[in-house]
Amino acid sequence: MPPRATLPRSVQLPSPSPNTLKSSWKPPKPHLAAYQYQHQYHPPASSSSTSTHFVPPTSPQLPSRRKPAFNPGGFGLQSSPRPAPSPRSWKGKQKEEEIEEIRRKDEEIRRDEERLEGREASKGKEEAEACYVPPPATLHFHSPNTLPLLYSPQPLPPFQIAYETWGTLNSARDNAILLHTGLSASSHVASGGNDVSSSTSSKPGWWEDFVGPGKSIDTDKFFVICTNALGGCFGSTGPSSPYPPGDGETRWATRFPMLSIHDMTRAQLDLLDHLKIDKLYASIGSSMGGMQSISMAYIAPERVGRVASISASGRSGLNGVGMRYAQRSVLMADPNWNRGFYYDGVPPHNGMKLARQIATITYRSGPEWEQRFGRQMLSEQEAALDSDGNPGVPRLSPDFLIETYLDHQGERFCLTYDANSMIYLSKAMDLFDMSSAALTSLARKFNTAYPDANPFPYPSDPVGVSVSSPRPENTSQEKDNSNVNEDVSEREKETLKKLKKFIPTSKSPHLSELSQGLKRLKDIPALVLGVQSDVLFPVEQQRELADALKLTGNQNVTYYELGGVWGHDTFLLDVQNVGGAIRGFLH
Repeated sequence: MPPRATLPRSVQLPSPSPNTLKSSWKPPKPHLAAYQYQHQYHPPASSSSTSTHFVPPTSPQLPSRRKPAFNPGGFGLQSSPRPAPSPRSWKGKQKEEEIEEIRRKDEEIRRDEERLEGREASKGKEEAEACYVPPPATLHFHSPNTLPLLYSPQPLPPFQIAYETWGTLNSARDNAILLHTGLSASSHVASGGNDVSSSTSSKPGWWEDFVGPGKSIDTDKFFVICTNALGGCFGSTGPSSPYPPGDGETRWATRFPMLSIHDMTRAQLDLLDHLKIDKLYASIGSSMGGMQSISMAYIAPERVGRVASISASGRSGLNGVGMRYAQRSVLMADPNWNRGFYYDGVPPHNGMKLARQIATITYRSGPEWEQRFGRQMLSEQEAALDSDGNPGVPRLSPDFLIETYLDHQGERFCLTYDANSMIYLSKAMDLFDMSSAALTSLARKFNTAYPDANPFPYPSDPVGVSVSSPRPENTSQEKDNSNVNEDVSEREKETLKKLKKFIPTSKSPHLSELSQGLKRLKDIPALVLGVQSDVLFPVEQQRELADALKLTGNQNVTYYELGGVWGHDTFLLDVQNVGGAIRGFLH
């Protein structure tokens, strides 16, 4: 196993002065002392030097290094296997041949396991397959500006967004549709894109049956844009991107700042400015993309004509939070993850494979697997039968067809997606919460950290207050707590009055708070689509979102609840129902 990569000396940040530390650093709480960095460099405010130092955004706190909680030699086992006894201690040549045969088979099994896990040795060194490399023909928007972040007082340095387009933008520039992707998707939503090479353009995209001429999202009528989300690994700036102070070979890794869904949509708005699109005809997203579509309508409602949220929610449910935490836990437990600094070594393929297997269980449904696989086993297949037609002995390795399916999904994903991107984007999904209290807290924190930037709006702000424009002069730059609390109290009373007359389909106790948080979307037509067999985003979460939008006074909320057995992945597979709902909503 190669040694863990260390950071080159060329990217070490300057050491802060003692005076600077006194003004910028506060002792961590005792139970967090092991998790926090002991210093963060800040240039002195009074410095008149023309040279500027790179001040990275605040990176997230990492869990402490894992240590064995027990002796692996317990339970009658040994921490390392005993060497095989010398053949001389055995009687006869037959025993020597048996030992040699065991060693040979053991070596074959080891090689097979390494090959299946992507760890096949080459020239005495483990090498990983090249992964998460964006297609060379993908378009890139290079922002010359920094990006203010909700969870960091320092902005992200100038960044880039990978995107593709389909169709033609009309002369009025009002037929643009922005598609937001799920967690692991690239910007290649369909074939036949603009300004890309034939090798990339001809490949089917992840929403191939929905986007194109004459399809649900008709590229003969609309100019369609799809981006790789900020923090992703298919061309947009993320943890696998070059770390700014380095020589281009060092990556951000887990020095990358914590992201929110709102940070991703703010970056997309910069792309729309670059394309000179003032207002979208529609903002459409599924899964994590559905969260982004709601976020964009909140932070810049004047720039969204209509919004569609498919198999998503207005606030992350704890079932999804728990499942994504389990995925991150098994990934971080892989020793090759090396706290995120694995780019010069072997990627954490085992952890990624297990994480993807957990994720796949939440993407599909039990009834679908029952129909596809049943209880079929490889050991019962015709090739495994003995001469009498009896099945072979069941295997501890993948044997049920559902096991082989999960094994294949995990193996394919770990070779094509960046582990750190999965960690960052899944955490951003967990943090998503459009309730009034959560949005008010974010707005107060952001507007204090970035007083000169376009504001992050409060739920009670009028539509004119947006991340795309400065706060109007006649509006206070900062709201004090008493005014905010008064606004919330008044909106709560108003919502409760509506709730008495309105019969919601959702039984969520958070309906009132979510409705107050979505008040800025009351004039935007909305489509909310849920799936009854979805276990990752249960249909109750879509009912909650639709009811909350209706409680804001929005008279143009369309809600569909689909059946079927495909679970969360219904938005990828059910062309007739999902595609029909989108077509009707757009036209």
